[in-house]
Parts: sequence; C-alpha cells; structure tokens
Amino acid sequence: MRWLKYTLALLSLVGLWFVGLGLSTFIPLPASLLGLLVLLLGLMWLKRVPSALLKVSQFVLGHMLVLFVPATMGVLLYAEKLADNLLWLILSIVVSTVLSLGITAWICQRLWQSTNQHPSAPHED
Repeated sequence: MRWLKYTLALLSLVGLWFVGLGLSTFIPLPASLLGLLVLLLGLMWLKRVPSALLKVSQFVLGHMLVLFVPATMGVLLYAEKLADNLLWLILSIVVSTVLSLGITAWICQRLWQSTNQHPSAPHED
C-alpha cells in the first residue's frame, strides 16, 4: 500500500499544478507558482507535511536537474541573440542578484530585530 500513497502524493502535486493552471486564467501569475501557493495553504491548514508527500517531493527535488535540460537546449537555440546582448545580460543578472540579496538581507535583519525586541512572554522564575 506504500506505492499507493506515493502515487497519490505525486498525483496531488500534478493536480495542484492543474489547479494553478486554472487559477492562472484569473490571476496573472505562473501556474506553477499558483499551484505552490495552493500547496502552501493546504500544508498550513494541515499543520504538517504528509510523509508520502515529503518523500515524493524530495525525490522530485533530487532529480530537478533533469528538468533544466529543455531550458538549456533553448538557450543554445538563441546563442547568437544572447551573444549580441551579452553585456546587458550580464549587467542585468548582476544588478538583479545584488538587489535581491540586499532586499532579502534587509528583510531578514528587520525580522530578526523585531523577534529579538519583542519577547513572547517574560519569564519569572
């Protein structure tokens, strides 16, 4: 019966992608992102990750590199256009990386300070 749990977990992941695809007709976001948000809401509602879903997700994440092969082949098809705009491409990658790292560090620092300044309850021993 273990294989049935794993199959259902895999089908639920694929099903959530289809839910995201349906939502993307109303919400202008990628279907995979919307599916992940629905999954996040479901896991928050459950307050735990089912073990079969965890194992299937870890397997898929472990073999995620295979999913990048089509994207890599697409880059090779547009190699000439990319070479023509290489400077702008590199500049945009560097600027966006620095901005995202800076914003992430700023948000983490704010969250860290707010959790340290407001203890949940004073301890009286």
